[in-house]
Amino acid sequence: MKPRVLILYYSFTAQTRRVAEAMATSFERQGCDVAMRAIEFVDDRYRIELPFRPVGRQLARWLWPQLVGKTGRVRVCQETLAGDYDLVCLGSPTWWLNPAMPIVSFLKSPAAHQLLDGKRFAVFAVCRKAWWNNARQVRRLATKQGGRFVGGAAFCFAGGEIQSALSFVSYMNHDADLERYCGVKIHKFGVADEGIARAEAFAAKLAENL
Repeated sequence: MKPRVLILYYSFTAQTRRVAEAMATSFERQGCDVAMRAIEFVDDRYRIELPFRPVGRQLARWLWPQLVGKTGRVRVCQETLAGDYDLVCLGSPTWWLNPAMPIVSFLKSPAAHQLLDGKRFAVFAVCRKAWWNNARQVRRLATKQGGRFVGGAAFCFAGGEIQSALSFVSYMNHDADLERYCGVKIHKFGVADEGIARAEAFAAKLAENL
């Protein structure tokens, strides 16, 4: 039988979804049966949609709840939770050095134990630069729910610290890629093409162990 893989992720700006799609394609090439599912963040207290202005004020709404590990209401379909998987891949964007609140909310819920108990899992973090605490926290929470860690990777945005920060603020403000922001030439927003290729290679390596 084909190994069954679940890629479960949250994505606000579609970058984590891009990585998840690249991984899904790679797993399928390796002969795996792949399900790709998004965690839905359905808590009205933290609802923000793109574009949002002013950027600083809107981001500040999430800052304190995110930093102290607050949780909100999330939704994952019961069919996904009840599936029998050989590997679960957990994907999280990085918000203020930590996993995104929807990922934390899911991993602290009874649903995470239902999904992960006794299962092998891998972690992939999507970030501008600083990814290590995101991946570490996801690994810790998933292990606490009974999962067995088998691998992790991070996929970063293009450009240096300043350019990637400007690209992020520009995208949040305009919901579109601009060539310049505040007079500074910036990279296209999101994970670089090299990062997408690395995501495919990461999935292929995980598939080998299945």
